[in-house]
Amino acid sequence: MPVTLSRDPDREHVAHLELSAGDLNLLSPALIRDLRETAADVPEEVAVLTVTGDGDGLTGGLKLDEVRGFSATEARDVLSDLRGAIRNVRDADAVTVCGCGGYALGAGLELAMACDFRVAEREAALGLPEVDVGLVTGIQGGLLVRLVGLQAAKEMIYTGEPVSGEEAAELGLVNRAVPADDHDEAVDDLVGTLAAKSPLVMRRQKEAFRAWRSVGVERGIDHTMELIAACFDTRDQSEAMGAFLEGREPTFRGE
Repeated sequence: MPVTLSRDPDREHVAHLELSAGDLNLLSPALIRDLRETAADVPEEVAVLTVTGDGDGLTGGLKLDEVRGFSATEARDVLSDLRGAIRNVRDADAVTVCGCGGYALGAGLELAMACDFRVAEREAALGLPEVDVGLVTGIQGGLLVRLVGLQAAKEMIYTGEPVSGEEAAELGLVNRAVPADDHDEAVDDLVGTLAAKSPLVMRRQKEAFRAWRSVGVERGIDHTMELIAACFDTRDQSEAMGAFLEGREPTFRGE
């Protein structure tokens, strides 16, 4: 299967979404549909989700030889599926960690930007080269502005030139840029840190971020006040506070 979703064998609330489509994991229309459907099927008990590609990187973007001759109507259908796939990742209840590896380009970088965390190799190629293939960057281009600022986003989009993982870390586009040999370990370390937290709180914190994003600061605060209150009188809240006060590591099984 070009897109797989698997549960972590050692961490109960962790799952892994992986793209596996051969050279550069290019996104064909069929793979995009598969990604949209698979990302919508993440079990509700999952609190941390990794998004990776097999091989050396995430994905090099659209499979151009399959879409080159599309009509505008056919293109709209594919773009709708792509938007849905990326939205399903962005709106997942789980905290998402993207392993960009050595590359995330075009729609691949847009997928990465939809995740909560991004890890890349220092020499990775990360970019939005749509302008070089006669297309506009648009589906998640607005996220780039939020992450790196307007001027850096304009330079990346108008020139189509990629930045390295190290440059991306300086811009705030990725959270960590590490040597290639350390990439998988860096992803796993971040996942381990997140998985050690209460899965209940992780999912509710993700809901809080969605509220801040979609309804504005003040209404978002109103919503998150209710989320905070709802954490009280749960097993996870009791265990976390007890462990903190007693100076020990908490143990969570979910609510």
